[in-house]
Amino acid sequence: LGGPNDATRGLTSLADTFEHVIEELLDEQQAIQPSKENKDADLYSSRVMLSSQVPLEPPLLFLLEEYKNYLDAANMSMRVRRHSDPARRGELSVCDSTSEWVTAAEKKTAVDMSGATVTVLEKVPVPKGQLKQYFYETKCNSKGYTKEGCRGIDKRYWNSQCRTTQS
Repeated sequence: LGGPNDATRGLTSLADTFEHVIEELLDEQQAIQPSKENKDADLYSSRVMLSSQVPLEPPLLFLLEEYKNYLDAANMSMRVRRHSDPARRGELSVCDSTSEWVTAAEKKTAVDMSGATVTVLEKVPVPKGQLKQYFYETKCNSKGYTKEGCRGIDKRYWNSQCRTTQS
Protein backbone atom coordinates (compact mmCIF):
# COMPACT_ATOMS: atom_id res chain seq x y z
CA LEU A 1 0.00 0.00 0.00
CA GLY A 2 1.04 3.57 -0.58
CA GLY A 3 3.45 2.74 -3.41
CA PRO A 4 3.66 4.57 -6.76
CA ASN A 5 1.56 1.91 -8.48
CA ASP A 6 -1.39 2.64 -6.16
CA ALA A 7 -1.46 6.28 -7.30
CA THR A 8 -1.32 5.20 -10.94
CA ARG A 9 -4.21 2.78 -10.45
CA GLY A 10 -6.21 5.60 -8.83
CA LEU A 11 -5.66 7.89 -11.83
CA THR A 12 -6.52 5.17 -14.31
CA SER A 13 -9.65 4.42 -12.36
CA LEU A 14 -10.60 8.11 -12.39
CA ALA A 15 -10.01 8.33 -16.16
CA ASP A 16 -12.10 5.18 -16.71
CA THR A 17 -14.89 6.62 -14.57
CA PHE A 18 -14.82 9.91 -16.49
CA GLU A 19 -14.92 8.08 -19.82
CA HIS A 20 -17.80 5.91 -18.58
CA VAL A 21 -19.80 8.99 -17.49
CA ILE A 22 -19.18 10.72 -20.83
CA GLU A 23 -20.29 7.62 -22.75
CA GLU A 24 -23.47 7.39 -20.63
CA LEU A 25 -24.24 11.06 -21.32
CA LEU A 26 -23.72 10.50 -25.04
CA ASP A 27 -26.03 7.47 -24.97
CA GLU A 28 -28.71 9.42 -23.07
CA GLN A 29 -28.40 12.39 -25.44
CA GLN A 30 -28.93 10.10 -28.44
CA ALA A 31 -31.87 8.37 -26.73
CA ILE A 32 -33.77 11.62 -26.09
CA GLN A 33 -36.28 12.05 -28.89
CA PRO A 34 -38.85 14.86 -28.55
CA SER A 35 -42.35 13.40 -28.64
CA LYS A 36 -45.87 14.64 -28.14
CA GLU A 37 -45.85 13.25 -24.58
CA ASN A 38 -42.54 14.96 -23.71
CA LYS A 39 -43.13 18.68 -24.30
CA ASP A 40 -40.18 19.72 -22.05
CA ALA A 41 -37.69 18.33 -24.59
CA ASP A 42 -38.95 20.94 -27.07
CA LEU A 43 -37.91 23.73 -24.68
CA TYR A 44 -34.31 22.58 -24.21
CA SER A 45 -31.46 24.15 -26.13
CA SER A 46 -27.76 23.56 -25.51
CA ARG A 47 -27.04 27.01 -26.95
CA VAL A 48 -28.71 28.89 -24.08
CA MET A 49 -27.30 29.28 -20.57
CA LEU A 50 -28.22 31.26 -17.46
CA SER A 51 -25.15 32.43 -15.55
CA SER A 52 -23.79 35.31 -13.48
CA GLN A 53 -20.70 35.47 -15.72
CA VAL A 54 -19.73 34.69 -19.30
CA PRO A 55 -19.29 30.91 -19.78
CA LEU A 56 -15.67 30.01 -20.45
CA GLU A 57 -16.34 26.92 -22.57
CA PRO A 58 -18.65 26.00 -25.45
CA PRO A 59 -21.88 24.17 -24.52
CA LEU A 60 -21.49 20.69 -23.03
CA LEU A 61 -23.05 18.96 -26.04
CA PHE A 62 -20.41 20.51 -28.33
CA LEU A 63 -17.65 19.25 -26.02
CA LEU A 64 -19.26 15.80 -25.82
CA GLU A 65 -19.39 15.61 -29.60
CA GLU A 66 -15.70 16.52 -29.85
CA TYR A 67 -14.86 13.90 -27.21
CA LYS A 68 -16.89 11.27 -29.10
CA ASN A 69 -14.97 12.11 -32.28
CA TYR A 70 -11.73 11.78 -30.28
CA LEU A 71 -12.78 8.33 -29.00
CA ASP A 72 -13.70 7.23 -32.51
CA ALA A 73 -10.30 8.39 -33.78
CA ALA A 74 -8.53 6.62 -30.89
CA ASN A 75 -9.88 3.29 -32.12
CA MET A 76 -8.31 3.77 -35.58
CA SER A 77 -4.79 3.02 -36.68
CA MET A 78 -2.57 6.03 -37.34
CA ARG A 79 -2.78 5.45 -41.11
CA VAL A 80 -6.60 5.24 -41.12
CA ARG A 81 -6.84 8.31 -38.85
CA ARG A 82 -4.54 10.31 -41.14
CA HIS A 83 -6.53 9.41 -44.26
CA SER A 84 -9.90 10.10 -42.62
CA ASP A 85 -8.94 13.66 -41.62
CA PRO A 86 -11.40 16.04 -43.40
CA ALA A 87 -8.61 18.54 -44.20
CA ARG A 88 -6.59 15.81 -45.91
CA ARG A 89 -9.58 14.77 -48.03
CA GLY A 90 -10.06 18.38 -49.11
CA GLU A 91 -13.27 18.84 -47.13
CA LEU A 92 -13.72 22.42 -45.99
CA SER A 93 -16.70 24.38 -44.79
CA VAL A 94 -18.37 26.43 -47.51
CA CYS A 95 -18.20 29.53 -45.28
CA ASP A 96 -15.84 30.42 -42.43
CA SER A 97 -17.63 30.85 -39.11
CA THR A 98 -16.98 31.91 -35.53
CA SER A 99 -18.84 30.89 -32.39
CA GLU A 100 -19.11 32.88 -29.17
CA TRP A 101 -21.36 33.49 -26.16
CA VAL A 102 -23.49 36.67 -26.49
CA THR A 103 -25.88 38.24 -23.99
CA ALA A 104 -29.42 39.47 -24.40
CA ALA A 105 -27.99 43.02 -24.31
CA GLU A 106 -26.56 42.27 -27.78
CA LYS A 107 -29.53 40.16 -28.87
CA LYS A 108 -33.07 41.45 -28.28
CA THR A 109 -34.95 38.75 -30.19
CA ALA A 110 -34.39 35.08 -30.95
CA VAL A 111 -36.07 32.29 -32.90
CA ASP A 112 -37.42 29.53 -30.64
CA MET A 113 -37.50 25.79 -31.40
CA SER A 114 -40.84 26.08 -33.21
CA GLY A 115 -39.60 28.90 -35.46
CA ALA A 116 -41.42 31.79 -33.75
CA THR A 117 -39.61 35.06 -33.02
CA VAL A 118 -39.54 35.77 -29.28
CA THR A 119 -38.32 38.68 -27.13
CA VAL A 120 -35.31 37.78 -24.99
CA LEU A 121 -34.93 38.75 -21.33
CA GLU A 122 -31.55 40.25 -20.54
CA LYS A 123 -31.69 39.16 -16.88
CA VAL A 124 -33.73 36.39 -15.29
CA PRO A 125 -34.80 36.83 -11.64
CA VAL A 126 -33.81 33.99 -9.27
CA PRO A 127 -34.16 33.75 -5.46
CA LYS A 128 -30.56 34.99 -4.88
CA GLY A 129 -30.58 37.85 -7.42
CA GLN A 130 -30.48 37.85 -11.20
CA LEU A 131 -28.76 35.75 -13.83
CA LYS A 132 -27.86 36.87 -17.33
CA GLN A 133 -29.04 34.85 -20.29
CA TYR A 134 -26.24 33.81 -22.67
CA PHE A 135 -26.59 32.43 -26.20
CA TYR A 136 -23.92 30.43 -28.02
CA GLU A 137 -24.06 32.05 -31.43
CA THR A 138 -22.39 30.81 -34.60
CA LYS A 139 -22.13 33.36 -37.38
CA CYS A 140 -20.20 34.04 -40.55
CA ASN A 141 -16.62 35.17 -40.04
CA SER A 142 -16.19 38.34 -42.07
CA LYS A 143 -12.41 38.17 -41.50
CA GLY A 144 -12.16 34.65 -42.95
CA TYR A 145 -10.96 33.62 -46.38
CA THR A 146 -14.47 33.54 -47.85
CA LYS A 147 -15.09 37.31 -47.77
CA GLU A 148 -16.10 37.51 -51.40
CA GLY A 149 -18.45 34.56 -51.64
CA CYS A 150 -18.63 30.94 -50.67
CA ARG A 151 -15.81 28.45 -51.02
CA GLY A 152 -16.20 26.05 -53.94
CA ILE A 153 -18.42 28.29 -56.09
CA ASP A 154 -17.26 29.22 -59.60
CA LYS A 155 -17.13 33.03 -59.34
CA ARG A 156 -17.13 33.46 -63.12
CA TYR A 157 -20.70 32.18 -63.40
CA TRP A 158 -22.24 32.50 -59.94
CA ASN A 159 -22.55 35.13 -57.25
CA SER A 160 -22.63 33.77 -53.71
CA GLN A 161 -22.60 35.08 -50.18
CA CYS A 162 -22.31 33.55 -46.74
CA ARG A 163 -25.10 34.44 -44.34
CA THR A 164 -25.76 33.49 -40.74
CA THR A 165 -28.76 31.17 -40.63
CA GLN A 166 -28.58 29.70 -37.12
CA SER A 167 -28.25 31.99 -34.13
